Amino acid sequence: IINKNKNIKMKILVTGSNGLLGSALKKTLGNNHIYHTREDANLLNTAKTNKYIKKCVDEGVDTIIHVAAIVGGLKANMTHGDRFFSDNYKLNHNVLNAAFENKVPNLVNVLSTCIFPATGIYPLTKGQIDIGPPHESNKGYALAKRLSGYETKILGRMLNANWFSVIPSNLYGPNDNFNLDNSHLIAGMIHRAYLAKKNNEKFLIWGDGSPRRQFVYAEDLANLILWSINGWKSTEHCMMMGEEEYSVMDIANIIKNRFGFSADEIYFDPSKPAGQFRRPARTDICDFKFKKIEDGLHETIDWFIENYEIARK
Repeated sequence: IINKNKNIKMKILVTGSNGLLGSALKKTLGNNHIYHTREDANLLNTAKTNKYIKKCVDEGVDTIIHVAAIVGGLKANMTHGDRFFSDNYKLNHNVLNAAFENKVPNLVNVLSTCIFPATGIYPLTKGQIDIGPPHESNKGYALAKRLSGYETKILGRMLNANWFSVIPSNLYGPNDNFNLDNSHLIAGMIHRAYLAKKNNEKFLIWGDGSPRRQFVYAEDLANLILWSINGWKSTEHCMMMGEEEYSVMDIANIIKNRFGFSADEIYFDPSKPAGQFRRPARTDICDFKFKKIEDGLHETIDWFIENYEIARK
């Protein structure tokens, strides 16, 4: 896969452009595209979404990369699962239906490996999505995402258009949400490490460090999505991840070393929720060099430190 984003001829609308992946797409794509934020349109409002998508199409948009979502980490998903389902279902339906009504020829919908059943056979494959419910720790969000994948297929086929969904593994990178209560794994760990170092405290890790995940640096995913618009010749979901798994302990040690903690300045709290033990998935991406986890984490940590005052936290 060789990305040639500077030569992209289409006009792209990126929903949720202030988020982790949206920011990476904006950085990768540059000018001459449309980057949606909440100030432009509240995608939970059907009428406003319809009006906004029509306006974008009238301005030449022929491609939508649907990234916007109501997101949060393990704690937020377990506490507010009903809201994560209802809000994400409504948001996704509004965007997809408006794109359908305006006959948008290209649409990429971004899903997550959390849509897979908790009882899946590893490595997870697209054919397993419907064999059981997702893990209880983020069931509401996962079910809403599953439904958006079905809707993307159905509406795309009705339009005979280039519509499909991509499934990445756990994302991380600059411009993430580093909120201590609502962030994803890596962002939350980086923020806790930052505060621990600042306050001369020990670095706390939730759980025992054993859960394992595949991770994708946000700019890598942005490049893969832009390739897929013309490069993925299927209405089936495209699995986008490197195949290597890293434990929470692996990630914690890289963060620990970057902040200069000694071995006795890090501790794990097994009483905290750790989420699903592992959910490795089989990728559809073969010819792509993913950023090394150490390099990606160092860049993310450096960005967070440099942008601490303005970072989402």
